[in-house]
Amino acid sequence: MPEQIHLTLIVRQGCHLCEVAENDLARVLGRFSAEHPDTGFQVELVEIDSRPEFEKYTDDIPVLLINDKQVAFWRIDEDRVFEQLRKLA
Repeated sequence: MPEQIHLTLIVRQGCHLCEVAENDLARVLGRFSAEHPDTGFQVELVEIDSRPEFEKYTDDIPVLLINDKQVAFWRIDEDRVFEQLRKLA
């Protein structure tokens, strides 16, 4: 059985693109859960202004990390993110 997948979505309060990214990610995870029900995942929503260790992403938010690897910024390509998750399932 694969290890649990850890997703980190780095956002900023009041960011319209961040709200869109959250919705896009929710759709991807719904599809992924339906197709890979035995693969666990954890989603962490990080407010960049309260976590200085993520400051390097400040110009690129929203940013999506999967297992600490950056896979998307500004916009989430749902098919690309799904494929990244599928490879880990």
